Amino acid sequence: MNTRIVPIAAALGLVLCAAASPGHAAVCNNVVFKFTNATSGPLLITRVRYRDLDSSNTSTRWVENVKDVACPAGSPCEAAPEDLGSVTRPRENHELTDIQYEHSHEDEFGDWLPPVWSSKNVPFDMTCRDDRTYGPYDVF
Repeated sequence: MNTRIVPIAAALGLVLCAAASPGHAAVCNNVVFKFTNATSGPLLITRVRYRDLDSSNTSTRWVENVKDVACPAGSPCEAAPEDLGSVTRPRENHELTDIQYEHSHEDEFGDWLPPVWSSKNVPFDMTCRDDRTYGPYDVF
């Protein structure tokens, strides 16, 4: 009987568990998206999207659902920190660009209009890393 099979299988299992654990190097942890409401009324930000220049398909727009952020006119605001990527879709040390905010404007009756995407924003430093802040970018 080959007794080496069990230790090798156990070691392989440990390596696979470690690769799938939270905080793996493939994820950018605690990324914050900041923006400034450059309109004359309140905005509601619901999602952020971007392109990953280091992914297998650089034209894909990746979308992050953010906790709704109501931002008063003329104010700087930010979305809650997000963890971007996964073991299968890494983001850490990737170049992220064309950052856009999905936002709604409030009408004169206090109702939110259908959401639209902001213009694309290109960061000076595109590299995604833990505790990174993108922005602030003006949202019109």
